[in-house]
Formats: sequence, structure tokens, C-alpha cells
Amino acid sequence: MKNQSTLNRHRSILKLILNFWTIVTMILFLVDFFSRHNFDIAASGAGVIYLALLGIYVSDKEYSRWRSGFASRFLGESFVIIWTVLMALFVIITPFSRGVYAVPGEFALVYTSVIGVFAVSQHSKALKRKN
Repeated sequence: MKNQSTLNRHRSILKLILNFWTIVTMILFLVDFFSRHNFDIAASGAGVIYLALLGIYVSDKEYSRWRSGFASRFLGESFVIIWTVLMALFVIITPFSRGVYAVPGEFALVYTSVIGVFAVSQHSKALKRKN
């Protein structure tokens, strides 16, 4: 039982780190967008860190799901919704700004990666339920 509690503690720490980088990345992309890409290097760097951490977290979670029947108490859907709202905001504001604002290319990459990771995780969950 100690081993499982240690794994849960490690996963909680990883989740806390991921949440932190999610917020930092979203804020940097917002600041970059509204500053007309004055923070593109910081936003790009945060995006890379965020995607790496997301991949590590989801891989760990899915491994635990298959190995020991782990069931997440957190809903990945909320992250997808927040990223989608942010993308929609950028896409809606961009044409109305008459060239003042533009969707950061790196943001589109991060957004589609988040959607892809979520989809793979959902397929893994569904497959595990069938077994």
C-alpha cells in the first residue's frame, strides 16, 4: 500500500507542476497576443515546457490506468475547454483587429497538441474499459 501512496503523491506533485505551467503558458500566450508578439520567445518556451509536461503526465496516468486500474479524479475536459475558449478568443479577435493582432503560430501548435493528447487519452480509457 505504501508503494501506491507514493505513486499517488508523485502524481499529485506532477499534476501541481502541470497546472502551474498550464497557467503560466496561457498567460504568456495572452500577453504575447495582446502585445503584438513582444513575448513570443517566452510564450514559445513555455509552450514547449507545457507540452513536455503534459506528455509526461498523461503517459504516467495512462500507464497507471493499465497497470493498476488507476481512475483519475480530475477531468481533462476542463483543460480542453479552457484552451478552446482561448483559441476561439484569438480567432474571433484577429479579423476584427484589422491586422493589429494575429494568432501566434506556436499557440496553434500547443492547442492542437492538447486536443490530440486528450483524444489519445480518451481512446486509451475507452479501450481499458472494454478489457
